[in-house]
Amino acid sequence: MALYAFDGTWNVDEADEIKETNVLAFCKCLPLDMNVFYLEGVGSRLGFIGKLLGGFAGVGGRFRINRAMEQLNQYFAEGDRTIDIIGFSRGASLALHFANQVQEEKSGAEVRFLGLWDTVACFGLPGNDLNIGWDLTLPDNVKHCYHAMALDERRGNFCLTRVIPRKGRAIGDCLQEVWFRGVHSDIGGGQCPGLGNIALCWMLRMAKEAGLPVDEDKLKQREILCDPDAVVSKSFDPIKDPQRTINPGDFVHESVKARGQSGGRVHNDPPSGVVIVRG
Repeated sequence: MALYAFDGTWNVDEADEIKETNVLAFCKCLPLDMNVFYLEGVGSRLGFIGKLLGGFAGVGGRFRINRAMEQLNQYFAEGDRTIDIIGFSRGASLALHFANQVQEEKSGAEVRFLGLWDTVACFGLPGNDLNIGWDLTLPDNVKHCYHAMALDERRGNFCLTRVIPRKGRAIGDCLQEVWFRGVHSDIGGGQCPGLGNIALCWMLRMAKEAGLPVDEDKLKQREILCDPDAVVSKSFDPIKDPQRTINPGDFVHESVKARGQSGGRVHNDPPSGVVIVRG
């Protein structure tokens, strides 16, 4: 079995445990002998210009998809047919596109697990939502897809991309999107460990239910770090875009508590009619 892990913009695998993203932390909760193919976020290790282009236009995404496909071909040649994928931010968008490319190029291949943290799709001009040439629908080859979403993110350049199954496929059959307290990097990890570990542990539990060999001891160590009362991180947002929309019937994690206006910010509290998710 093999896991393909797409990290968020500028994120790399050299961060200390406090600052590492949930993509990297997830990988560390799997057995050492499992095939894990980790891809650093776009804009990493390319100097100032590369960082700028990766951060504002997603340049480097195709290169990462191609690298993942090359590795997939090698694993397939060795007889490995179990595919698991995770991603954060733009890396979550790459994870979705990769799953679609697997469906197109590998007939009969199934993605057992697709785990996403706060998907942001922005390729090309900054702030656009066209993403021409990128397939961000949920393909039919994905058996289980879980999406952790940030309640308190409101920056315009971090617009949430909800996961949409391909036409004709019922959402409840394969997809669960859940709201968590925090901003983008709280949910994706690396900013507020107390909140980030909640979204991480939930994802690890879902992965274990799907059949991934999650290390239970490492999971329990992460659960100790969870703090639903942790302060939501502050993000530079001079424009103060509208809060994200939580719809009646949406799933909200049990750790989310109503906060209203506190700590110098107005929190995005869920409306009535949402479904509480445990785990």
